[in-house]
Amino acid sequence: MKKTNLLLIAIYLMLLTACSKDNNSKPDGGENGYPSALKGTIYYDWATEGILKVSLPDAVGSTFIPDNSKLNNFDISRDGKYKLTVVNEQTLGKYPIRFTLSDIANGGIVEEFVYHSPGLNAYCKGYLSPDNSHIVVLSNDKADGITILKRNGDLVVRIYNINGEELGFNDQRLWLPGNALLITHKNYIIRLAPPYTSGTLLKEMKYEDWGDVAVNPAGNQLAVRITNHVYTMDMDGSNLKQVTTSNFKEAVPEFSPDGKHLLVGTEYRQTGPFGWMWSLKIIPNDGKEYNVDPIAPNTAGVIPVVLKGKEKIETAGGQMIWR
Repeated sequence: MKKTNLLLIAIYLMLLTACSKDNNSKPDGGENGYPSALKGTIYYDWATEGILKVSLPDAVGSTFIPDNSKLNNFDISRDGKYKLTVVNEQTLGKYPIRFTLSDIANGGIVEEFVYHSPGLNAYCKGYLSPDNSHIVVLSNDKADGITILKRNGDLVVRIYNINGEELGFNDQRLWLPGNALLITHKNYIIRLAPPYTSGTLLKEMKYEDWGDVAVNPAGNQLAVRITNHVYTMDMDGSNLKQVTTSNFKEAVPEFSPDGKHLLVGTEYRQTGPFGWMWSLKIIPNDGKEYNVDPIAPNTAGVIPVVLKGKEKIETAGGQMIWR
């Protein structure tokens, strides 16, 4: 095993839902779909309905993965061909986690292995690298650190700290082109390139409340939530621009496959001690600020995610991907 230390170089909800339906009931693409420029598929986790999906621009929705309490997470390859599922198979005294990479078109299994967390954590998650060759494992247990595997399960590296400081519970790890990683740690955004032995500081975030970092497919732009709204910036931290506004909160941005649009979680609100939910809207990624309020009129170009044949904006409460 290779180990290394990284050296840093209720009533309220009902009111919101009703207002969302009345104010933004149709997308801007006509009766049956969205603007033709919108491509790909949006995947999102919603309550007990499992993982849902909506294809664009036809706005057809369906179930992608049925509700499964043992599913830790899923991922979709950048080319939209493969699905990665991470399933908790915990039994008394055992904590196996099954990683399965399958072909979306035919359901065939491409790779499958069982991962055993050094910290006996049954709730690890995994994400595919852009070239589908590696998987980064996310865990809230310090014994897992940052674990990078080959897609067949072979260990590549495990990083336990950054400059001697333990990794944080909410640190993000996102793949970049070339199988580099973008890591958030404390108030820093760091780039970690293969062979994952040193990192480069991209930006110090001098804000009390920030997070939900997303990377565009080209790897040259970031989206991030700062306090209650979404901003974009270049990879070096320059050109910071606020791109959403409302009287509520926006979070969990996701770039479109071509990087020209952003999917954002609007009316982001807490539903319980560990639960959150939000409404799905799309905005152009052009550096302009868009009002996505559920009550006030929205800026032209804001597109609510509404399925074909329905009127209500789609909501999510978990993982969200656009491929």
